[in-house]
Amino acid sequence: MKAIKQFTCKSCGHKEAKWLGRCPECNTWNSFVESEPEIAEPGRRSSHRKAESEHIPVPITSIHVEEEQRYDSAIEELNRVLGGGIMKGASILIGGEPGIGKSTLMLKLAHELKAPGRVLYVSGES
Repeated sequence: MKAIKQFTCKSCGHKEAKWLGRCPECNTWNSFVESEPEIAEPGRRSSHRKAESEHIPVPITSIHVEEEQRYDSAIEELNRVLGGGIMKGASILIGGEPGIGKSTLMLKLAHELKAPGRVLYVSGES
């Protein structure tokens, strides 16, 4: 069985599987030292996973979602697939087999898009 390394922050005790230059918890630089890995009992979660599971679940209906600005693509089906239009600042990847109309669709979108500013269309092949 291979020994698993573990690194612990000297400042706050945060544990990582690899050495990091800066602790993501307390932002202290060069504070990680190699430590003995925790041996979890069979059927038990390790301590850092345990903290995640202690969050209290809430009903999905109680979650408040802020509406972001969306732009009309002028293509009804594309608007539907994108959840109501193109989100401001979004990047969208369109993929598929050669010859199915990806470029045609994107050129139509770039021409018809009802949004201020410019459109960047990037195309590539593999």
